[in-house]
Amino acid sequence: MISVIVPVYNVKQYLNKCVDSVLRQTKQDFELILVDDGSTDGCDIICDELAKTDERIRVIHQQNQGLSAARNTGLKAALGEWIAYIDSDDWIESRYLEVLYRNAIECRAQVSVCSFEPVWEKQREELTGRPEEKPEVLTGREAAKRIVRDSQKAMITAWGKLYHNSLAELLEYPVGKLHEDEFVTYRVLYAAEKAAVSTMPLYKYLQRPGSIIHTGYSERRLDKLEALKEACIFFSQKADDEMAAAALKRYLINIQIAWYRIRRSMPEKKELEMNLQQEWEKVYQGNRDRIFQAGTRTDKITILVFKVSPKVYGMIAGIYIRIFPERG
Repeated sequence: MISVIVPVYNVKQYLNKCVDSVLRQTKQDFELILVDDGSTDGCDIICDELAKTDERIRVIHQQNQGLSAARNTGLKAALGEWIAYIDSDDWIESRYLEVLYRNAIECRAQVSVCSFEPVWEKQREELTGRPEEKPEVLTGREAAKRIVRDSQKAMITAWGKLYHNSLAELLEYPVGKLHEDEFVTYRVLYAAEKAAVSTMPLYKYLQRPGSIIHTGYSERRLDKLEALKEACIFFSQKADDEMAAAALKRYLINIQIAWYRIRRSMPEKKELEMNLQQEWEKVYQGNRDRIFQAGTRTDKITILVFKVSPKVYGMIAGIYIRIFPERG
């Protein structure tokens, strides 16, 4: 059985579509755990009403503690051999569980991954009818490298995956943090013996203005740097020099990005801007050769530009974001 965990908080207009997409799965051997995280818009009532319509739905109500806490609550209540997370404003194609489960079983993988499709609120929904594809089979380390070296979003997110419950102790998300997936997923993949990775976009990732990712930059977004710094320490403790170097490169480049974001969105935060620049210099000076060995040509250029002149780096970043706003 698969335990599908859906944290719910103030998503009244999206919740039914999310739940309906789970109930329409071609693989029906699942339980659906709705964790109401103190909703104030009536989602708590909707969850209870939905539970009356299908015995596979269980509802847990708790005081508002955030996404990570809701996921953790759902995991503690899960009874399935396999675990899947879905955000309550997203939805999944009808083959989602079937494909992920079959790939996991056939490839003898502890984690099964699919791709995702960004969708907008007013976008017309289209049935893809995409033929099934044979998944790529990776070792857990190779899968983790897709995060640490390549920053592949489909590998980073908690959703878009099926986890065997033997990995459950690693699936605890840090309460109160943004970018919570960055703290967890690389560790889970690294611990797995195998990962089955499909390019099929079976997960529909809603882009909406009110979501955290589309609101303005804030100091809380710096939680990502904390997660990336933890990754550096994690791989150093594992004595995995290649992964540690890649983690250091990723951390350094994200310090640059955060520095630019702070300078652009919060110009009054001069001390924070200076602290980021000092942290960047500390990491660069102590690990330059390892970072350059792990970086691509583009990585090296951006690092060198920042080293010579952070202001010039900021100007280039500003031009880039104006040309490609969706990538900013």
